[in-house]
Amino acid sequence: MKTAFISEKAKSAFNLNFFLSPVVGLFLTVGAEMIGYFTLMPFLFAFEDNAFITLCFELFAFAFISLAVILWARKVEISPWLGIGLTKASAVKDFLLGWGLGAAMLITCVALMWVCGAIEFVSFHFSPLFLGQFLILTLAWSIQGTTEELLTRGWMFSSLAARYNLPVGILISSLFFTALHLGNDAISLIPLLDLTLFAILACLVMLKTGTVWLIGGLHAAWNCFQGNVFAFPVSGSEAGQAFIQVRTMGPEWLSGGGFGVEGSVISLLVQSLIICWLTYDLFLKKKKPA
Repeated sequence: MKTAFISEKAKSAFNLNFFLSPVVGLFLTVGAEMIGYFTLMPFLFAFEDNAFITLCFELFAFAFISLAVILWARKVEISPWLGIGLTKASAVKDFLLGWGLGAAMLITCVALMWVCGAIEFVSFHFSPLFLGQFLILTLAWSIQGTTEELLTRGWMFSSLAARYNLPVGILISSLFFTALHLGNDAISLIPLLDLTLFAILACLVMLKTGTVWLIGGLHAAWNCFQGNVFAFPVSGSEAGQAFIQVRTMGPEWLSGGGFGVEGSVISLLVQSLIICWLTYDLFLKKKKPA
């Protein structure tokens, strides 16, 4: 288990308690979103009929939230870089590994849903134009996914774990992550459970790696493959064109319905298995003596 990021976060000038952390987190998120919206508004209006460009602007706008979190942590809390999970060492390698793992997780879920008869593959779309757009979207999803990880795991989880303990950090940061999605379309019980499980999984991955890079890549790939490889809604939001068109069949608890893969019990099962393995590896496995 790598907890150096928590030890470094404890060196901050202060770490907010579990009442104020969600408040400040929401303030940083909403404030940065408003700044990003008004900054990009002329471009959004100019390209409002172009779904691809609109989606790109919406995803790239998450960079404003990343900047807000970094400024708060570094300038207000006086936190070291490692304290928010940002390091130079192995950053690219871990991020690319995260992309691979996130893609594998999503493909596994889709394959199981297909085997269970919850979806069928309708058509395949490919063109040089869409391939170019997809490459841009991989960068856009990378910014979006890493931003959410920086906010909820890099900053909030490390802050609460440094002030209290790991269970408090995991619980509050995971509930906060889930709460950020309460306004999404097609939200229901299974998506809420799925979001919470993903948040717990992300905390455990950060304890495994000690940085946000791997889980940031995993989060980005999960969203990108869900929305622009397999044409599922991403947490209830349509993501535009995709390589593979799918049609959902059967009950929503199995197919995911309007929330996408995250609305399926298959996703709950896959994430639960990974959480069990990480829990064993981090907390229960007997370590060999040095």
